[in-house]
Amino acid sequence: MSITSLSPEKDLCRCCHAEGSFDDLAQPYFHDGREEVYSDMIKDSFNIEVSPVPGQLCVVTYKICKHCIQRVRDAFLFRKQVQTCEEKFMDLYNRSISQLKGLGLKTVVKEELSETIDMKDDYSPIHDYEDEDYDMKYEIEAEPSPTIRESKKTKAKSKTTVKTKTKKVKEGKTRKIKEEGRGEDAPEASETKKPKGVTSEQTHTTAYEDGIKVYTCKLCSRVYKRKDSMTQHYKHVHLKQRPKLRSCYLCLEKVPGHMRSFHMEEAHGRPAPRCGACGKKFAYPFQVLQHQKNFHMGEKKFACANCNLTFSTKSKLTRHETVHSPSRPFKCAFCDAAFKWKKNLQTHIMMHLDDRRHVCTVCEVAFVQQSSLKWHIKKQHPDMV
Repeated sequence: MSITSLSPEKDLCRCCHAEGSFDDLAQPYFHDGREEVYSDMIKDSFNIEVSPVPGQLCVVTYKICKHCIQRVRDAFLFRKQVQTCEEKFMDLYNRSISQLKGLGLKTVVKEELSETIDMKDDYSPIHDYEDEDYDMKYEIEAEPSPTIRESKKTKAKSKTTVKTKTKKVKEGKTRKIKEEGRGEDAPEASETKKPKGVTSEQTHTTAYEDGIKVYTCKLCSRVYKRKDSMTQHYKHVHLKQRPKLRSCYLCLEKVPGHMRSFHMEEAHGRPAPRCGACGKKFAYPFQVLQHQKNFHMGEKKFACANCNLTFSTKSKLTRHETVHSPSRPFKCAFCDAAFKWKKNLQTHIMMHLDDRRHVCTVCEVAFVQQSSLKWHIKKQHPDMV
């Protein structure tokens, strides 16, 4: 941006060359309880030194506008956040390396590999057979031994039992097909075997010119690069076949998947995923990145097409779009009332049932809604507010 002329009666922002009434770059200001000198913040964040000019134009040209102040402040805080996160990461990394050396690297890697094999067993086609006795037998045989070091003889026996049981199940299904009275036209067992993964009814495959294939779920339009990832998504999300408990690869305890990282921290000293800026803990590492983008960085990339409001997640946008929708899917079974949100319907039904669960602690008057109780306390018992 070029300057055509300078007006001594107006301030000049040294960052965007706007004219107006601005703040001094060298003057200390206070914001959120801390002192800010904008020239020092620019130098620390961008390694650019904004120097004042000599003469009468020194004061009016050594200014910064409100818009640029906010951008400099964001850059300065982001730089501090990155530095803090890097220091905490190196500290956690060094402590994790020390713990791995103390436990023995070979033992840890071996047990992690064993856990990976167990996870594949959870998604294997064996569980698709409708044989409850077999599933129980398989779980008993696959259950880890009370001792971590299992003898080779016991492992071989477990594998033989699983293979034998699988063979019996296949023979039983073949015999059942032949006994259904179809005669010579009965198909072979291999033809009636359930397909692995998902079928074309649930997924759509797209092949690009460079040879890359992607798999799209027809139910929710999620895209995956690998077919096994698509299969796992379909079973867990749409068929509700997500495993409830997951094994810990350092002990015999089984915990829900979303509690696994907290178990590792409490029982084995391995820190859970944590935000370096505020210290909040999460179940999975991707939640840390999502938290930092939405909460600390203020990233809102999902915009409403009706009112131009932006949201940090797609679920929040979907919930907001209900405001613009004329439909009221939640209908009352007692009357003709209909609502946009399920929670409003539940409160309405409580009125029909006279469910007064919110009781005043002073006069014991009961109300259906908590908002009604708050209004009562504000009007009848102002001393409690």
